[in-house]
Amino acid sequence: MHSQFIRAFPATVVATAVVLLAGCSTTTSGGVQYKASTQNVITIQEQANGAKVRLLDFTTAAGVSESPWCRANGPISIGSGKSPAQFIHDALQEELFLAQVYSPSATTTLSGRLDAMKFSSISPANWEISLTLSSSTGASYQIQNLYKYNTSWDALSACKNVADAFAPAVADTLKKAVSDARFKTLLAKPQQ
Repeated sequence: MHSQFIRAFPATVVATAVVLLAGCSTTTSGGVQYKASTQNVITIQEQANGAKVRLLDFTTAAGVSESPWCRANGPISIGSGKSPAQFIHDALQEELFLAQVYSPSATTTLSGRLDAMKFSSISPANWEISLTLSSSTGASYQIQNLYKYNTSWDALSACKNVADAFAPAVADTLKKAVSDARFKTLLAKPQQ
């Protein structure tokens, strides 16, 4: 019996190691919260010209993965417990609130759709985010943004960089959205 155990032990260790090494893990940003961009807040104030708005839910277009895979390491999670569309919604709401443009009782409403979201974890590393903003004013437009960041050679570090770069990529995407001249048309109907 003892000799059978000794012969089976190495095989068991090897099998266990293979299972553990073949598994994947979710890479998260460590729960990093979105920090509103001062520049975005100032731009929103300038564009709003006293208008008030409230946000409706943001959706995700069909075919957009909410937990894309990074290399063979596993899925990327933004770590906040939110879907990427909800994360973007909350980020914009925070900036609108700080700009004193957000009002829960406003008659003008904004909604959004995350049209595309992908990343590259190899150099040049980047997040690509495409977002459509629509308003009850009848205005709507899409913005596409490419946010570059530094990466690492090994998969674990590179995938951590991907997750950590999501919040700054959202801030950069919102910067492009609120700096667009069409942003004004989302907030108020043009004067006749």
